[in-house]
Formats: sequence, structure tokens, C-alpha cells
Amino acid sequence: MTAWGEEQFKNAKPSQGPRGVTLDKTTDKVYQCYPPGMPYIYLQLFPMQIVQTPKEVIELFEYDHSVRHIFIDGRKHPADVTPTYNGDSIGHWEGDTLVVDTVGLNGKLWLDRVGHPDSDQMHITERIQRVDEKTLQVDFTFDDPKSYTKAWTATMRFRLHPDWNVIEDVCEDNRAFDNFEK
Repeated sequence: MTAWGEEQFKNAKPSQGPRGVTLDKTTDKVYQCYPPGMPYIYLQLFPMQIVQTPKEVIELFEYDHSVRHIFIDGRKHPADVTPTYNGDSIGHWEGDTLVVDTVGLNGKLWLDRVGHPDSDQMHITERIQRVDEKTLQVDFTFDDPKSYTKAWTATMRFRLHPDWNVIEDVCEDNRAFDNFEK
């Protein structure tokens, strides 16, 4: 991490991991019903569904009824992208692999549940592919010169559950920490 990244990480009070604190002490904004954003949304223990149209791939997340749009119609990132929690995602197919380029993240949250920082300079490249008929793999490359001294990679795998349904889930309706004072 850069000095800035280390400072952010040191000041983070996650609810999980070796530095985990109780929910009333955490600084993880997801527990205040902020959207988790990219890539933290993938760590939520709720189903997701992926839908493809000719224009885009849409990821529907049960957690907080979140939606992510990955445009595959040949467009470029806007020159004046408005920073958001999920950023601006442009994808293209390389054989059976969807390659997604995401910029324009707002840097307001963490990358994960243990407090690894990101900034508004974060650039994420994902390579999404099925490795077998029941497994989806996402290979990430994270490049954030404000938070990290060099780009780094990570991999996540997801299991296919065709019998599951994505239902409506709203953070405000499921707050496990309502009895805690902030």
C-alpha cells in the first residue's frame, strides 16, 4: 500500500477479520446501508443473477436489490464519467471470457470486509468466465495508484444454483444493528 492507503487501512474498523470490531463500532459504511459498490458487492452472501442483452450484461444482486450494468455495445467510457459506487463498466468478449473495464468509482467505500481501501483512482479489470458448467470465475486486476504501489490480482468463484431466485432485499428493512447508537 501507499502511505495514503496504509493510513486508510489503519483507520478502518471492520466488523470482520483479525481487526474486527462489534457492529456498533465498525466504520464499514455497508452497515449504515450504503451500497457496497464494486467489488465489495461480490462479497455479500446473497445470490446474484446475470442477464445478457445485445447492449449489456446486467448483474442483479439480491443484496439491497443492487444492479450493475456492463455495456458490451462497443461504447467507450465517457470523458467526464460521474463517479459512482459501481463505476462505469465497459465489457467485450474474448472467446468465452467477458473482459470488463471499470473506472469512475467514487472511492467512498472499501474493497472488502476487512477495510482494504480504494480511491477515486481505482481501475478494475475483470475476466469473467465459466470454468465448468457450475462454476463462474472472476479474475480481478486492481490498479489504484493512490492506494497501492502496484497493480495486484485476486480471484473469486461462484457456484451456479439454477433453483435459487433473486428476491427483493432492502438494507433498511434488515438492519441487524438498529439497537446500536452511532
